[in-house]
Amino acid sequence: MQKPKLIAAVAVLVVAVGAGAYALVAGGDEPDAGRPAASAGPTDPVAVLKAAAAKADEQPYKLTVGTGSADGDATVLLWDPKAKRGLETTSLKVPTGEVKIERLTTGPDVYVRVTAPDRRVPVWDGKTWWHVGAAGKPAAKQGLDNTRLASTLAAPAGARQTATREFAGTLDLRESSAVLGSGVSKVLGDRAGAVPFTAAVDEQGRLVRYRIELASEQSQTAQLDLTYSDFGSPVSADPPAADLVGEDPPANIPGA
Repeated sequence: MQKPKLIAAVAVLVVAVGAGAYALVAGGDEPDAGRPAASAGPTDPVAVLKAAAAKADEQPYKLTVGTGSADGDATVLLWDPKAKRGLETTSLKVPTGEVKIERLTTGPDVYVRVTAPDRRVPVWDGKTWWHVGAAGKPAAKQGLDNTRLASTLAAPAGARQTATREFAGTLDLRESSAVLGSGVSKVLGDRAGAVPFTAAVDEQGRLVRYRIELASEQSQTAQLDLTYSDFGSPVSADPPAADLVGEDPPANIPGA
């Protein structure tokens, strides 16, 4: 079996970003025709977005990460930011079916299980939870840290309100290597300092939609599409049974 693609969020950053710069469609400060008008009263878009990014660490949530591609690859994360517990499941389409990568964080420890459509790689057996070490390892080792993606919105530039609780602007991702991996600046080059984004918050100021726009090698758009939901729902993340845990994971286990 071919070695599966990288985790979906990582693959977009490494593959989808190419030589041509993606130009953000610049709009004025007025809402688009036919869209709801922005709420009246003084609103600082930067302050709203910074507060929304910080709220992601306040209560459990569900995060769905898509890449805008037609292959159906996606990641779903159930996360309790205070307890540092959660389960992340990535589904990747391959020629022989689907590879599923599950990442279980139980506070101090992280385990990874890989399920492949065939058994030519024995360690991808869908049963063994490989102990890949402690939580908080660098993103460059683990791939994108989806539990911290909201933090990339903490320093938006040129942010403007486009509709009720909707915003757009650019991001400086050069200081986000701890979340995105150290290779992001190399891949994006100068564009890492001004990456277009859109975002939306709910009535409580929580981030509910967040799109980071990227440019592909074909000068077409690609993106990370983030949807936050199920705020406050309980997250179950218990350590695997001892007889299902494998130590010293091989190199083809993500995060090893």
